[in-house]
Amino acid sequence: MAQAQQAAAQQRIPLGKWAFKKWLTVYAPAFLGGQAIVEIPVDEPSRAIGRNVETTLYDLTKDLSHINVKLRFRVSGVDGDRAFTQFNGMELTRDYVRNLVRRGSSKVMVIKDVTTKDGGKLRMEVLAITTYRCTRTHKHLIRKSIMDRLDRISQETDFDSLIRDSIMGKVQVDLFNVAKKVYPLRKVEVVKIKVLEYPKKPEAKPPMEAIKVAQEVTQQQQQSS
Repeated sequence: MAQAQQAAAQQRIPLGKWAFKKWLTVYAPAFLGGQAIVEIPVDEPSRAIGRNVETTLYDLTKDLSHINVKLRFRVSGVDGDRAFTQFNGMELTRDYVRNLVRRGSSKVMVIKDVTTKDGGKLRMEVLAITTYRCTRTHKHLIRKSIMDRLDRISQETDFDSLIRDSIMGKVQVDLFNVAKKVYPLRKVEVVKIKVLEYPKKPEAKPPMEAIKVAQEVTQQQQQSS
C-alpha cells in the first residue's frame, strides 16, 4: 500500500521544462585563452547560436586588476556539448570610470570607428584624464593625437590582436605615450569596444586542439607569475 502511494505521488510531481534542458559549456575565443567561461541551458544545441553571454576579464585571467572589465561574447558554433564564441563587446564598469575623474583634472572622450587590416570594424571609446585642468585647445590636440594613433594601430593590426591588445592594456599604453606629448596625462583607458562588422572571412570555430594549447599557455603564465 505504501509503495503504491509513493508511486502515485511521484507521478504527480511535475518535471518542469528544466528537466529536459541540455547544458552547454561556453568557451571564450581562442585568442583570449579559449577557456570555459560559463554553462548555459538549451532546448536544442543549435538554438544557442547567436546567444550573448557576459563575463569579466578577471574570470579569464584571475587578476584582480581586471575585475572592472566586462566582456560580452556571442555563441557562433556548437560541437556536441561545447559552444564556441566570437567577441561581441567590452566595457569598463561605470563605478571605475567615475572614480578616474578627480577634481582639478580634465577628461577627454574620444569615440572613433576603426577598420583593422583584415577588414573588421570596431567602435572604440577612449577616455584620457589629464593631470591638471586643461584648455579647450589642449583637449582638441589630445583628441586628435589619439584618433590619429588609433587609425595607425588599426591599419597595422588584425581584428583579434587589436581586441586583445585593447583589453590587456597594450593599446592604452601606446595612446598614453603619444598623447602625453601634447599635455601631461594621468590615465588613458579604452572604455568601450563595440563590434560594427566582423572581418571579411567569418571567424572559424576554434578547434579543441587550439583551445587546449591556449589553456596550457595560460596555465604556464599563471604558474610563472
